[in-house]
Amino acid sequence: MIPNNRELIHALRQGQLLGIADETGWSVAADPQHEAAVQQLIALKTATKNPYDLTVLARNTDQVVMYVQKMPDVAFDLVEFTDIPLIVLFQKGKNVVAGVGETEIAVRKSLNEDVQFLLGGFGKGLITLPFESFTLPDAARKVVSHTLGEASRNFRKPRILRLGMGGEIEFLRK
Repeated sequence: MIPNNRELIHALRQGQLLGIADETGWSVAADPQHEAAVQQLIALKTATKNPYDLTVLARNTDQVVMYVQKMPDVAFDLVEFTDIPLIVLFQKGKNVVAGVGETEIAVRKSLNEDVQFLLGGFGKGLITLPFESFTLPDAARKVVSHTLGEASRNFRKPRILRLGMGGEIEFLRK
């Protein structure tokens, strides 16, 4: 049986991990303020030797602001108007478990309708461990309580850029 949004939100609030498939492939997601859940994500990153950074998945700029210490003006346009998967690395995060985002925090706006709906109901962003793949690795499948969506064969690896406090942009992956 496919869980509804209320069940998924309840699972997140209880510290469970979710598998999420969207425009960038599969990720494992957790409540960014739930200590045990984030520690599970960090352990999963180590166990799978995942090279990707933990990334906050947000619905819109209002949610992005919740996780970034100070947002340069250009960031609002970059995040709000992107129509391709884009991860922005900001200096200093906030409202995440200690040890995450202390010097830099990665944030991506979701473009997927189902994920947008989940983020709206949850009322805040999710911290994710992206795998950028068609399937969840076995280790990840074992730790998630529910999944949302199916990975598209047309998923795209997101562009990654670092944004300086003065609005300086450095592309790390185009």
